[in-house]
Formats: sequence, structure tokens, C-alpha cells
Amino acid sequence: MKPVIALSTSYLQNDFPNDGYSMLQEAANLGYEYVELGYSTELTSVEGIMKALGEGIVKVSSLHNFCPLPAFASGSLPNLFSPATRSKMESSQWVRHTKNTIEFAASVGADRFVSHMGALSFFFFPQDAALRSEIDSSGYENLKDSKKYPNILASFKSKATRLSKRQYPNILKNLKEISPLLKEKGIRLGMENRDGFAELPFDLTFEDILSEIEKELAGLVGSWHDVGHSKIKELAGIRTQVELAEKLAPSLIGWHIHDCTNQGKDHRAVGDGDIDFKTLSKFFDVEKHVFVVELSKRVSRQGAADSLKRVQDMMP
Repeated sequence: MKPVIALSTSYLQNDFPNDGYSMLQEAANLGYEYVELGYSTELTSVEGIMKALGEGIVKVSSLHNFCPLPAFASGSLPNLFSPATRSKMESSQWVRHTKNTIEFAASVGADRFVSHMGALSFFFFPQDAALRSEIDSSGYENLKDSKKYPNILASFKSKATRLSKRQYPNILKNLKEISPLLKEKGIRLGMENRDGFAELPFDLTFEDILSEIEKELAGLVGSWHDVGHSKIKELAGIRTQVELAEKLAPSLIGWHIHDCTNQGKDHRAVGDGDIDFKTLSKFFDVEKHVFVVELSKRVSRQGAADSLKRVQDMMP
């Protein structure tokens, strides 16, 4: 079976802010047969996107919630609303705009989308403040020499493990709200592992929420592995990429592919970083997964084209 390898339109959105047709044409020019419609897709781009799809310029592998953006919003806003919130008002907005993504996915022929799932709540200070401060001052490559870092890391892991489990019921409640529409449209949601240390699902408890999903939402909600984000968490000592991949494997529906350096710089062209793709590719399943190249806008067009070829070479 031929793998579905897509380019995230987040890479191109700034160059084609209101011209969805030219944006998808550019993706095709770079060699991509598929695109993932990104979370910065504005309503003004939709007409051109539909025209390009109608002409067969590319196909859509997936969407990134929220897509298209609400009319009142612009820019990169994947965390505009959180499903982890206890607020009924915010929950209703998350449900409303996620349902819009589901409807749009069905209209463009995609059968899945990826979504952020919120973050750990806090009253005064971010739960990861001390962790980020030590990383900022030492750098990832020097953490092994930090005398303070092991205790900071252990404290954060303990707090985040406890707090994440308290917030998962909020996420599950909101996922249940959209589940009838997911089922009706034949669309699946993939929960993405995140680069933010306090974002959810927390890496060490990702399997806990997946276990609950398996009981009630199996087949509708799965996981989505971003390899740059998991590299950052590995550098921080939270969990290795391979450990996370092993835990997510049964539920995976997609991947975000980009490279990341040992200094924590991600969304690089594939091959322009330090990720061990040879090992991670052992978890690739071309029959079940889509593979989305998600690059920084600073990557050159040649880098984007070369990334496609390198991902093709990884396929089993």
C-alpha cells in the first residue's frame, strides 16, 4: 500500500494568507500529493482550497483543529479553546469549533484530524516554570551537569502526573460531546503529544487517558505522534521517544514529521537535526497512519522537497 505523506499547510500559510488555491498548488509543485490543512487556515482561503481540490491538484490527508479558524480569529491558534477546561463556556466553544473542523474534514474528503488537548491548570505559577527556567539557563545539552535539575525534574513529573489525571475527565467529557458527529461523518480525532511540558496529554500518563478512551470511544479517538515534540521531551528527561512510541502504537492514527536538534530546535527539514528516524520508523504503519511533514516557515523550499524524499525513504 502506498503511504500517505502530506505537507502541513502551516508551512505555506504566511506566503498565501488569502489564496488557498495557490497555496495548494505550491504544495503540489514541491512534490506533495497530499496536504494537511493547518490550524492557521482562514475562512478567506476556503474557496480557493475547494477549487484546488476540485481540480485534483492535491488531496487532503487530515486537518489540524481548529480548521478553518473562526471568523473572529486569525493567526496560529490551535489552543484557542481547551477541552481540558472546567469552564462550561469554554467547553461549549471547544465543542462548537471542533465540530466545525469535523464538518470541514468531511467536505474535503479527510477521515481524521489532529487536535491539541489543553494544558495543566494552575492558580499562580505555571507548573513547569522551574523546569523551563533551568533548561533556559543551562541548555538541553548541559542538563546532565546541573546539580539542581534532577530534583526539579522529579518534582515536576510527580505534580504533572497527579494533576493530569485530575483533568482527563474534563477532556473525556468534551470528547463524548463530539463523538456522535465523529461517528456520523466517519472522522477520527488524534490527540497530539505536545512540546510544552505542561500541555496535555502529559507524556507519562498518555496511556491513562487512552485506556479510558478505549472503553468508550475506541475507533473514534486515537493518538498522534509528533516526533519533534517527543525529541524535546526526551532531551528534558521526561520520556524517551521510543517509550512514547511504544505506548501510543496501538492507538496511533498519524505522525507529524520534522527534525529536531539536540539543542531543542524543532520543525527543521528532515535530515537537518538529530532525531533517530531509523528507530522511530519501525513504528510506522502505512495502512493505518498518515505522515505529515510539518515544517517551520524558515525552511527553504528545497528543504521541504527534500524532506518528502527522506520520509519516502523511511517507509517500510
